[in-house]
Amino acid sequence: MVKGTIDAGHGGKDPGALGNGLKEKDITLAMSKKVGAILQEHGVVINYTRTTDKFLTLTKRAMVANNANADFFVSFHVNSATNPNARGFELFTTKGTTKADELAEYIALEIIKAFPDVPFRSDKTDGDLDKEENFTVITKTKMPAVLVEMGFIVNSIDAQMLRTQQDKIATVIAKGILKYLGIAYKEDGIKISINGKPYVMEGVFENNKNYVGVRELAEALGYKVDWDVANKVVKING
Repeated sequence: MVKGTIDAGHGGKDPGALGNGLKEKDITLAMSKKVGAILQEHGVVINYTRTTDKFLTLTKRAMVANNANADFFVSFHVNSATNPNARGFELFTTKGTTKADELAEYIALEIIKAFPDVPFRSDKTDGDLDKEENFTVITKTKMPAVLVEMGFIVNSIDAQMLRTQQDKIATVIAKGILKYLGIAYKEDGIKISINGKPYVMEGVFENNKNYVGVRELAEALGYKVDWDVANKVVKING
């Protein structure tokens, strides 16, 4: 039985970073619950450092994971900077080579693949995707521990991503954790009924909306789909 601890950074009297009408503590709580739910659907036992808006010390967060004998620990945060143009994801592990580097690598690769237009701020000195800092919350844990920074709250583009793409971010991070654990991600697809006939199509569910490919949906409706190379237009004909 695989067990993990998910940590929602900040909380209670500590709001964390602020910007663009957002509070870090709210985002980290929402994201931790979303990631935890996906992992639980795949048979991973999850305990949380917090599930409500309450304050915990950094040491207490690590103790929660240690007391649970977790197999991994992921702490969720949102970045800030004096420069509002700062953007991108970051992943941190403790200094030195540890098993956490492997966990961070899997998560990083999924993020980079899913968000090609969002900068990924990796370690330029050694070429690793993760950065190394001895943050208390990951140094005091006894298992592989990673701290994820999910964009910059002061940047308007990242802030919009944090508002509207939480489900996508959660899925991507969960996929990385599952790959590290050797657990296959369940690609359930989007279930659609067309004139009473059931279909399962590749797609995503975000912000209470289903998104599927134009070609797959149009062909299921009986249309012919072509790509007009010259004009760069998808042509759908009955």
